[in-house]
Amino acid sequence: MGGVIKMSQDELKVILQKGEGQFIEFKESAKGLDKEIVAFANAGGGKLFVGITDKNEIKGINITNKLKSDVQDIARNCDPSINII
Repeated sequence: MGGVIKMSQDELKVILQKGEGQFIEFKESAKGLDKEIVAFANAGGGKLFVGITDKNEIKGINITNKLKSDVQDIARNCDPSINII
């Protein structure tokens, strides 16, 4: 997994106002991340925000080492492998 990209609260606010689109997806939980990651890879990339509802509400999520490892495994097991930042 690449480095962490930090964004300001103002940048996040703009993304939340615009909502989901072709290159932006909100997921309330980590469930189903594999499908979203592969879909973005097939579409040429995008940004996946976990812990945000479809109504653009920030709920948050506990980012554990297991979750990070699971995301890395998903990306690594794709053919070709996916670079995740």
